[in-house]
Formats: sequence, C-alpha cells, structure tokens
Amino acid sequence: MKPAALSKRPETRKLVEFSTFRLPGLLTGIDTTSLIAQLMAVERRSLNIYEERKSESQEELDALNELETKLSTLQSSVRAISDADELRAYTANSSDTDIMTAEASHNAFEGNHPVVINQLANAERLVHTTGIEYAEDYVGEGTFIYSCNNQETVITTTSTTTLEDLVGLINNDPQNPGVTASLLFYNDSYHLVLNGNEAGSDYQISTNDSNTELWKADSELTVESDNATLSSKIIELDQFTGTLAGGEKITITGKDHNGNVIAGELSITDNTKLTHLISEINDAFDGRAVATLVNGQICLTDSTCGTSQMELTLTYDAGTGSTTFEVPTISQSTQGGSTTADLVGFAVSDFTETQSAQDSQIKVDGFPSASPVPEVQHLDFTDKVTGGTFTLTYDGHTTDAINGNATLEEIQTALEALPNLSAGDITVGGDRLTVNNGTMTFTFGDALGDVGLLSINPANLTPSDNSNYIMTEQTKGTNGWISRSSNTIDDVIHGVTLHLHDTGTVQVNLTRDTESVKEMLSTFINAYNTVVSFISENTGYDENTGTAGVLMGDYTVSTIKSQLRLPLYMQTSGFVQDTDTFLTPGQIGLELDSDGLLNLDNTVFEEALAENYMAVLALIGADKTGSSNSNTIEFYDAHSSYTTAGTYNVEVTVSAGAITSAKIKLSTESTYRDATFSSNVVTGESSFDDNGYPVNPENGLQLSVDLSQDGTFTATVRVKQGFAGAIENSVDRILKATTGSIQIDQEHVGEIIEQLQEKIETEEDRLTKKEAYLVAKFAQLERTLALIQNQLAALGIE
Repeated sequence: MKPAALSKRPETRKLVEFSTFRLPGLLTGIDTTSLIAQLMAVERRSLNIYEERKSESQEELDALNELETKLSTLQSSVRAISDADELRAYTANSSDTDIMTAEASHNAFEGNHPVVINQLANAERLVHTTGIEYAEDYVGEGTFIYSCNNQETVITTTSTTTLEDLVGLINNDPQNPGVTASLLFYNDSYHLVLNGNEAGSDYQISTNDSNTELWKADSELTVESDNATLSSKIIELDQFTGTLAGGEKITITGKDHNGNVIAGELSITDNTKLTHLISEINDAFDGRAVATLVNGQICLTDSTCGTSQMELTLTYDAGTGSTTFEVPTISQSTQGGSTTADLVGFAVSDFTETQSAQDSQIKVDGFPSASPVPEVQHLDFTDKVTGGTFTLTYDGHTTDAINGNATLEEIQTALEALPNLSAGDITVGGDRLTVNNGTMTFTFGDALGDVGLLSINPANLTPSDNSNYIMTEQTKGTNGWISRSSNTIDDVIHGVTLHLHDTGTVQVNLTRDTESVKEMLSTFINAYNTVVSFISENTGYDENTGTAGVLMGDYTVSTIKSQLRLPLYMQTSGFVQDTDTFLTPGQIGLELDSDGLLNLDNTVFEEALAENYMAVLALIGADKTGSSNSNTIEFYDAHSSYTTAGTYNVEVTVSAGAITSAKIKLSTESTYRDATFSSNVVTGESSFDDNGYPVNPENGLQLSVDLSQDGTFTATVRVKQGFAGAIENSVDRILKATTGSIQIDQEHVGEIIEQLQEKIETEEDRLTKKEAYLVAKFAQLERTLALIQNQLAALGIE
C-alpha cells in the first residue's frame, strides 16, 4: 500500500501550494474563504467606524470650503458698497456726441455744463522734404538727432543703412521718446515722416544740429529706500530729517542756455511735494529748460540744442528750525554740442513741419470769461551797444545773428523768421540797444497766451556781459481758453472726463445714477442670502428626512450667521438721532424675513434716495468719516481698518500754546486712556495684539487742536461707519489668514481627518496581518485534513 500512498504525495504538495491562492476546501469541502470573510467582517467594524467618521469629517470640510467661497463672494460684493464716495455714481450725457462725449466717476456732482471747444489737440508731424528715390537706397554713415517731449535720441547709421533701415532704427530704439517713423511716397521719391504719438504742445518734435545739454542729480531722492515720485512729500524723503519750525525753503539758482541768470524759491510746508519743486524749477527757467523727475532723480534738459551755459543749483535753508535736507547736487551729465548731427541730407533745414503740435482749447461754464491778454516781455539794458551781433532764442529756436544796431523792425523780422513764430505773432517796441538805460519790449499775439521767456545771447556784442541784459516777463499772456496737451481732459469738471472729437458747443448733463447703486446693493443682497441659506441648510435639522446638516453643532459656523446679521438690524455705528436722517438699514428698505434672508423694499429705498441721497449712501458706506461738537478739538482722520466706529469723549489740555495732556474713551466706557500728541495733532493709542488686531478702539483716530488759547477742552467726536463696512469687517475677520475663524475651523477638521486617516492606516495594516494569519491557519488545516484523507485512502478506508 505504501507505494500507492507515496504516489499520491506529489499531488498533495500541489494542493498545499494552491492554498495560498485562496482555494481551500477543494479537498475537505469546508468553505474556508467564507469563514475568513465572516471573521474579517467582524474585525473590520472598527475600521468601518473610522472610515465613516472620516467621510463625515470630509463632508464637513467640503462644506466649510464651500462656505469660505461663498463668504469670499460676499466679501467682494460688500466691499463694493462699503465706501460711500465710491458708491456715489453719476451718468454723463452729451448733447452732441459727434463733438464731445463724457463719462463721470463717483467724484462728480449733479449739474449742467456748457462746453465750448475752440480747437483740438494735434500731434506734431515732420516730413523730410528732399526725399530719396528708393526706400532701399543707402542714407550713408552719420548721426541723426531728434527730440520729443524734452527727450533727445541720437541715431547712428552706417554706410549700408538704407532709408527703410533708418525707419526701423527710430521705431525700434528703446530710447524712443514717443515718435513713430514712416515713409511717404510722393513725387517719385520716398520721404521720411516723423509722427508724434501724443497730441499737444508737450510733445513737439524737433530735429537738431547737435545734441542738447542734460543735467542730472548725483543721487536719487528716496522714501523708505524706494525712489521718490512727484507725489512724495519733501518731509517724508529719506534725505530729510527733523520737524519743520517755519521759514524753511529751497533756493533755485542757475543760468539758461545763453548764460542769463535764473532764480526761484520754494517754501517748505508739511504738504510740499516734489512736484512743487519741479514746478518751481520750470517756472524759474520759463521754457528755456525743462525739469523732470526720473526714477527719483532730478533731471534738467535744455530747450535749445548745442553748446550751452546752462546751470542749476538747489540750496536748502532750514529757516528758524534745525531740519536738514541733503539736496542732491545737480551737474552736467551730457554736454550740449558734444555730438554733431552730420547725416548728409537730413539736416534741420531738410525737414518741414506739416502739422504743429498744439493743445486743445475749451471753455467750461463760460470760464475763462476774461478777454485774451497778450504776453509782454522786457529786455532791460544799462550800457548801450557799440558793436557786434546777438541772437534771441524762443522756445528752443534761435535767430540768425542780429546786428547790435539793428532797428526794432529788423529784430522783429528776425524773430518772425523762426519756425515757431509767424508774421504778426510778435511786436518789438521800446528802445534799440544803441541807447543807455533802455528797455526793449516784446509783445506777443493774443492767441499765443502764456509763452516761454525769450533769451538773449550777447557773447558777440559790445558790451558782452550777460548782467547788462536782463529779460523779464512783465505781463503773463492768456489766450482766454483752458489749454491741455490732449483731447481727453479729466481735470476741468470735477469727476468728469471729456473726450473731444470736434470744435463747437455742447452741453454735458450729470445726473444721479441710482440704478447702479441698486444693482450693487442687489449683488450684495444675493451674496448675503446665499451665505445665510447655505448656513441654515447645513446647520439645521430636516424633520421630514430625519437628517441633520453636515455642519450642525459647529459653533463657529453658527456664530457667523449672527455676526453678519447684527449690523442689519442694529443702529449703525456713529449715527445718532436728530442729527442723521437714517439710523438703521430698515429705514432705507432693507428687511430681514423670518428665515433671516435679506430683502429690499424698492419703494422705501426710492423714497429714501429722494429724501436725502447722500444720507442713504452714508448709512450704507460711510468709511470712518467723522465730526466733532467742538471748534477747538476737531476730527482730522480715522483709519479705515483700525478705528472702531462710534462716539468718543475727548479731553485736551493746552498750556502756553502747546498740548500738555490728551485723553480719550468711547462714550460707553468708564475710563479714559492717554492719547499721544505732536504739535497740534492728537492720535489714539495704536498698539496691536498678537493676532494683529487693535488693542483699543481709538487706534488710528486723529484729532486737530486749536492752540490759540490755553485751557482744558472737551469734545464729543463721532466716527461713522456704514453697515456695509461693519459687515465687511466681520467677513474680513472670519476669512483672515491664520487667525480667521473659518481657517481655524478648517484646520481643526483637517487635523481630525489626518488623525482618522492614521487610525485607518494602522487598522488596515492590522487587518492585513490578521487576514494573512487566518489564511495561513486555514491552509494549515487544509494540509492536515488532506494528509489524513490521503492516508485513509492509502489504507483503503473511505
């Protein structure tokens, strides 16, 4: 029997090997797979609980993420109405859109404005008159110099540069100041055309015989290490130290192109800006040179090309105080006349002006009403001229040499020959240079208005001393029009942009755009209701289905609804009875229904707008505006984000013309807090907690105090914030990164999910091992039973 039994063993081993493939029971008839599955199902109960909890937590996290998205939408919509100034809207209508169109911003005011357009602004256009036969012809080797907008560009050509190449060199030059070059085919030849990209006299184009002198500051003016801009206040510059005491000024001295002395002065106050300094420099030079601020650096560009005697020095005087101002030294950066324009055939005389850069001219509401006033300039001289020649320069163009004994008519003819003056534009009168202690007069035409100061070059006269010849402006010219270097004008009617299309007279009507206010309010209402509905749905209990919302029991979410609702039914912060027209949102038609949803009663809202338009906007979006009941202590400013809206009690003591103490508190508080003060300004305590929130409500509040009399003074100061701003603040706190309640809630749920995931992974690992153990055990059972069966079969026992 043994051989027979032995012959079965290989087959038995094969069955044992297959037991690892979950094929037990084939020999014994016992369904071990089912048994293992049932045992593992019992073992999985903990894992199932963890997975269910994770799924619920993930649903909660998804709901919080969705709530965050809806709150972000609400944040955007309420931010659009939280500033009453920007909420105010107007519609601008033109009586003739072919002549002019207009658009209004929130800064506009209702009204009707007649506008008369005398001329449109034009861009400069120069055409190369001689022309070249073919665009592919070489222009030759040389230098071509042109200027626009007080910026000069030098173009260098080679022997293989074609006319087409020259166009490309101009257009592709990174230093191009705003000129587009093109080719005009006319009379069997190609002509280079230089077109200004901008209209107006600021963008005149000129071709130059040589380069123009440029002076630059030796360092940049900065504010907190960043390059200063025209709007930077001088006292805020890094180069300025100390507190103004009075009498501070900057003295401007220098010379123009011809060596004539220039002088100016700028008084410094708390509000003096760099744009004022640049303006004073330009006033001193009066068109003979132009000052600009480039990347924090003061630059001065001569208005006349060629060798120049131009100079500029700025000197700071601290007056009665001890302030310091490190005024940069301004020195020659590019010497005038150091580079000659020698490109043959492209000299200044080879170009003609086919369209002059001119400003637009308008009158608004009949202003200016005065008649044009001709500009009058005087050339005063002490010693008479005994010989030689001189030149006069006007707006960058210089006359041919004029004899020292020339008649007034000859001098006038020389000026009228300039490309920027025509016959009748100027009248020369007074004394000739051949007398002692004389005055020569230059009277410009009415249409020219305010012009730059003429400059005389007496270098070839006898006497030649510049101090003998003093040019002054006696009467500033006005042409009776408002002039701008553009056909788009945004600084004549407050808050309105005018687009000029033609000459003529047109009416601009400005009306309140109440529909845009309603649209923005409607957008806010929809966003608010979306948030409230989502919170209600996800925190409530459905009795019909017997299911609870995924966020039910989440305290953070429950409080969000309350925070958003509070500003909508309480009296708006800083608004008081008998002073403000409206106190609560309900008074302008905003109502909360039984479900907490917000609705707008259009009838009530329209009536409120009709009663007091500005009061409605204030109730919605007053942005920390303020008032005081005292003439001594007045509201100055409040921080939009940090100052708490409400009513403050203030007490200030003034002694010997200076503040000696200042205290402040909310009217609802019992204890005053000390406030800081400097000069005549009182500032609320400005510390913050660890989360970046103001510790005290008066943070950012500033008050001005009249120091003309001594004593202890009190005031009640109101800081107003519309309900939209209050809701915006709540949403901002809810959504604030790191410390916002939504993020904290999300992080908490996320941590729960991570912990559950760790438990799931641990449990899965345990179950994997458990299942392997059961499989091995039952496989062992299979092997044992199979062996027994084989042995019984070998013995012939069935």
